[in-house]
Parts: sequence; C-alpha cells; structure tokens
Amino acid sequence: MARVRPFRGLRYNPEVVALGDVLAPPYDVVDDGLRQRLMARALQNVIRFEAGPSLPDDRPGERDRYTRARDHLAAWRASGAMLEEDGPALYLYSHGFRPPGGGPLERIGCFAAVGLEPWSAGVILRHEHTLTGPKADRLALLRVTGVQGSPVFALYEGAAAATAAMRRRAATVPPDAEAVTDGEHGRERHRLWVVTDPELIDTITRALAPSRLFIADGHHRYETALAYREEGRAAAVPAGQGRDHVLMLLTPLEDPSHVILPGHRIVPEAAVTAAALVGALEADGYGAEPAAGLGEALAQMAARRGTAHAFGVVGPEGVTVVHRPRRPAAGPAQGLDVTVLQEEVLARHCGLDRGAIAAGRLEFSRDAAVVLERVVESRGLGVLVNPTTVEEVVAVADADQSMPQKSTYFFPKVPTGLVLYPAP
Repeated sequence: MARVRPFRGLRYNPEVVALGDVLAPPYDVVDDGLRQRLMARALQNVIRFEAGPSLPDDRPGERDRYTRARDHLAAWRASGAMLEEDGPALYLYSHGFRPPGGGPLERIGCFAAVGLEPWSAGVILRHEHTLTGPKADRLALLRVTGVQGSPVFALYEGAAAATAAMRRRAATVPPDAEAVTDGEHGRERHRLWVVTDPELIDTITRALAPSRLFIADGHHRYETALAYREEGRAAAVPAGQGRDHVLMLLTPLEDPSHVILPGHRIVPEAAVTAAALVGALEADGYGAEPAAGLGEALAQMAARRGTAHAFGVVGPEGVTVVHRPRRPAAGPAQGLDVTVLQEEVLARHCGLDRGAIAAGRLEFSRDAAVVLERVVESRGLGVLVNPTTVEEVVAVADADQSMPQKSTYFFPKVPTGLVLYPAP
C-alpha cells in the first residue's frame, strides 16, 4: 500500500517574491553558469538552499554551503518570503510545456508526503541504481537543514479517481500560485493549488493507496531519505511523519504528457573512427545506410524502432544508421537499445566498459546537433540512440533490474521551489 499523506509545506509568499524568480531546476542539472544566473534573479532563489556554491574559506561543518542553506531558509522565513502552511495539505500541480519539436502538453499531479518503503516491498519501484557521491551530498544537506527540497518524481498506476479529482479541481478553481519560466526548450507554465479540503484529500489518498509508484526521476533523493530515516532510528529520534516520508510529485502513469528525451553518446578522441566502427558493426551482422543528415538519421532510427535496434554513428564526415533485428532477451533491461548500444557497440568496439564510463570517458547529450559539434571539436565519434519509452521503464522496474547510465531523461524536469517539505 502506498502511504500518501498531506503535509504542512513551506512555500514562497507571492506577496513578497515573484514565484518565477525563485524556482530552479533540480540540483543535479544545475552547472556553475546556471547557478550564477539563478542566484542573480532573486536573493531568495531556491538554488541558494538546494545547491549553493562552495567558497574558498569554507570550514566544513562550521561554515559551508550546507550551513548557508540552513541560514538562507531561516532568513526567508523570518522575512515572510517563505511561509509554512497552516495545516496539512496536498499540493496540486499543473506543468505546461512544449517538448522539442512537439505541441503543447500539460503534466498534472500532486505533491505529497509518501511513506518510505524498502525496494523489496514492491510499492515504490526503481529503474536505475545510484552513485555514492550525490547521496552523500544530499544527506549532508538534509542533516543540517531538516528540509527536503527537490521532490522525487514518480508515476502512479491506476488510481483513475485521483486523477479525475485533480483535473476537476484544476479546471474549476483558480490556482493559489502560478508562474511562467524559461525552460530548457521554451517557456513553461506552473500552477499550484493548495488542497486542504478533507474530502478531496481523502479521495486522492484513498485512490492512490493501492497503487505502485514508479520513480521517474530522483532515485538519489529517495535513497537519501531512506538513509536519513535510518540515521534517525539509530539516534532514537522520535518517530514521526517527517523522517518516515519523502516529498514526491505523483503523476498518472498513463498520462500522454510523459516525454523521455534520448541520451546520445559522444566518444571524445575515439581510438576508432566512425567509418571503422560502421565497418566493424557490419562484420557483426548489422545493416548500414548513410543518412543525408542528422534529421534523416533520427527519422530512420525511429522508423526501425519497433523491429530493430538502430543507432546513428556520427563522424566529422556525416552520419550512418546501423541496425540489427531485435531478438529475445534475458530480461527487459537486456533488450533495451541503450543496453545493446553499451554492450555491442561501445564496449566491444570502442573500449568503453563500465569502468571507463565511470571515469568520464563518455559524454552525453540530448541534442543531436551538439553531438556533431562535439565530434568535430574532440576528433571523436558520436552515437545517436532512440529514447527509452515509459513502457520500458515500467518493465525494467517490474523486473527489479537497472538501466545503463543516462538511459532516461524525463522532460521537463520538475522544478524545485514550488513547495518544500520539513522532515526534521
């Protein structure tokens, strides 16, 4: 059973700050340049809490980016820029956007406190394994501040009554907060409703209770919350909702708004040329057809997706689509395009095993044009790949398997700053 609960969230006060100036992408997609631009928008931008910069004179544990995050949050609350909800609430959220090359879409869901469960319980399911570094960083922030910022983004199956109730509220009641921001691909519209009506909360939480929740984004955040809870238990911190729950955005699995962008691969200073790689794959039984350009290659790959693993090998001289028929696989993860790409192309012919990838010898981009630019700059090669599907994510999670690194990029990212979750 999914334990979905309302909570007393921390929210920006629209009378003091403009919501569009204080939102930020999740910490894991914010580089130094974007951090500086976000901080320049407003003194209260949530990036100062979520992923502020380190400074040369920092003293870990005394004065560092985690203590500054705590102090920023305290100052925002003291000034009235951020308020705590008077009572428990669910936070209904509508996210309007345009995917690359597509028409307008709207993602709808709700922010809630969701009870933490071990993976073995089969209530909350993952499709990737996590790295130690990001979890250590998130845990350090949570220890010092006691507040969860970036939500876990999860897809719930079934629960049609919850989805219908959310859509009715969004269609009939003005939002409590709204903003328009410049997103990764154009402008995005954000609307937030604070749901305190006990009957509506009961309708939503009861409908969601039987659902399994598939994590789309935020595996590190989820495992950080698990570790934080265990630390509390070891220290005999009184049990309560805070440490036993995690902030999640819950959206319907079947919703057409779920967009996954591809994770194209770039091999800088590759030991093999693109032409040699194509020749080696042909010797392995792959078919190969030159494409007139990146757009044609992507179209050819998409057309073959149902029956073949198809990739675009990019070199300075152009792009060639290589493909081989799909065959029965040992499991859902083994049948993924990204797995076949890793094992049959990158590891076998480019010398990029998992250790080499962990060492940073492989780059990733969601933009085919960027791939070509980097190939020319780095005297390397690139490989275009079709995006993973939501159905594949579910199948891998169902089988308790994991995908290779950078297999999914759910678009757009759920912003940080709409509501924060105190979890002392």
